[in-house]
Amino acid sequence: MSVDYDTLAGSYDGLYAGEQAAKHRAALELAPPAEPVLDAGCGTGLLLELLDCYFVGLDFSAGMLKVARHRARGGDLVRGDARLMPFRDRCFGTVYSVTVAHEAPQLAGEVARVLRPGGRAVVTLLRKRLELLPLLLRELPGAEVVDAEGLKDVLLVYRR
Repeated sequence: MSVDYDTLAGSYDGLYAGEQAAKHRAALELAPPAEPVLDAGCGTGLLLELLDCYFVGLDFSAGMLKVARHRARGGDLVRGDARLMPFRDRCFGTVYSVTVAHEAPQLAGEVARVLRPGGRAVVTLLRKRLELLPLLLRELPGAEVVDAEGLKDVLLVYRR
C-alpha cells in the first residue's frame, strides 16, 4: 500500500472526512443499503455511522479499525484484506468500497463474489487512477460508470 494507514488513523477524519462524506452520500443514493451491508475498506467507519441496518466493516488496518470501533454500533468489524475477503460467496445484499480500489484493484472480483443475486455494489476509483478502470470493469461486468460532479472519484455501480 502506498500509505501507512495505521499511522494515519488518528488524523484521517480531520484530513478527509468532508471529502469522503460527499462520496458516501453519492454511494448511498446510487445503492440504498440492503442487509447485510459490507463496507470493504471501511477505514475509520465514516460510512458505517450513516447506516441504519446490520453491516460488516472490513479493513486491513488495525489502527483504522480501532477508530471505527466507536462508530460500529449495529454491526461488526473484521480485520482482513479486501483482495481476499474472508466471507462466503453471495452473502451481502449491498457492498460499498470507497476510495480503496486505487490501492487494491483486485477487490473488484471479490466484491462480485460476495454480492448476492439481486444485490448492488458501489466501488469508487480516484480519477487520478483511471488507468485501472478497464480492470475494474472486467471484474464487474456491466457496471455503470457514474461521473459525479465535484467528486475526486468516479463511481462504479454494479448489479448482480
